[in-house]
Amino acid sequence: MLPRTRATIAAAVALAFVAPASANDSSAELAAGGLVLVKTEAITMQREDLTLSPSEVRVRYEMRNDTGQPVTLRVAFPMPEVPSDTPAGMTTKSGAHNVAMRPPTDPDFLRFRVWADGREIKPEIEIRALLPDGRDIAAALQAIGGPALVLQPGIFPSPEDKPLDAAVRQKLQALGALEPLDGGDGFRLPWSVRITFHWMQTFAPGVTVVEHSYKPVIGSRFIVIEDNGKIGGSGSEDPVRAFCIDAATDQSIRAADRRLKEAKRPAGAEAPLLMGYTLGYILQTARNWRGGTIGTFHLTLQGAPIVAEGRTVGDVRVTTLCTDLPLRRTGPQRFEATVQNYVPKEDLRILYVAE
Repeated sequence: MLPRTRATIAAAVALAFVAPASANDSSAELAAGGLVLVKTEAITMQREDLTLSPSEVRVRYEMRNDTGQPVTLRVAFPMPEVPSDTPAGMTTKSGAHNVAMRPPTDPDFLRFRVWADGREIKPEIEIRALLPDGRDIAAALQAIGGPALVLQPGIFPSPEDKPLDAAVRQKLQALGALEPLDGGDGFRLPWSVRITFHWMQTFAPGVTVVEHSYKPVIGSRFIVIEDNGKIGGSGSEDPVRAFCIDAATDQSIRAADRRLKEAKRPAGAEAPLLMGYTLGYILQTARNWRGGTIGTFHLTLQGAPIVAEGRTVGDVRVTTLCTDLPLRRTGPQRFEATVQNYVPKEDLRILYVAE
C-alpha cells in the first residue's frame, strides 16, 4: 500500500460559518461511490473524470471493450447506507454524527442520473431494509408506512421524534422491527437501508462513455480549539488526523476561531462555534474493472456554496483531505490532479471550512 500522504488546500483567508453553540451535535457525510459490477476482464476503465463539490458530484467514465464484440453487463451504483443505529434516522456509522439533511422520504434522495453515450438511462432501484438477523423487510415496511418508514430507521428517544400510531407500532412489533428503549418511551427501528440503482449496459466494441451525477449529502461538525490547544471537533474522530490538517490550515482555522470569539454578540449569548463540512466518495469500486486500475484518473475538487437543511450557510474557503494524489490549484477554490494507471487504495473524505 502506498504511504498515506498529506494534501491540504487553503484559501488566503479562512473564515467559518457561525452557528450557535450546541452540546455534542455534529455530522458526517453519507459516502456514495462509483460504478460497481462483478469483476470482469472484458471491460477496461480507460478514463475517469471525477468532480466533487458540496453541491454536486459529477463523474464521466470511458469504458473500453477490446473483445471485438458487444458485451452486456449489469452495472450498479450503490447509494449510501442509512444504518440502524442512527439517532432519529440522521447519522452514519462513521463517528455517530448527524448528517446535514432532512430525513429522506424519496428513495432517489440524491437525485441520481445516468447517461450512456449521451442517452439518459432510467435505472432500476433496489431497496433493501435489513434487520440484524439478515431478513429483508422492505416490502413489509412499504405496505405498513410507505417510503418514509422504509427510509428512516434509527433511534428515536421520544415518540414525538417519529409519531407512530398504534396500528403501525403493532405491525412493526409483529415483524420484530420495533425495539423499546430502556428508561423511557423512546424506540429503535432496527433495520438498515441499502439502495442500489442498477441497469443493463451494453458495451459495444471500442469506447462507451458513461456519465452520472447526484447531489451529495454533506455533513457538518463543530471545529473547536480544545483547552490543551489542539484542534478538535464534535464526534469521535480527530479532525487533524482524519483530514490531514497541516500547519498552514491549522493557522487558518485558529485565526477564524479567534475572529468568532472576538466578534460582538448580544449580552449573555454563548460564543459561536466554527463549522466544518464533510463529503465522502467511495473510490475503490473502480478496482472491479479489468486490471483493477483506472487508465487515466482526473480528480477535480471545486468549492461551492454550502447548503444545509435547504439554506445556504456559507462558501468554501478551506479544503483539506488525506490523499496521495498530486493536487494543484487551477482556479479560485478549484484543485485538480491527474494520475496514470491509478489503483485506488483509499476512498476520499474531504473537510470544507466555509464562511
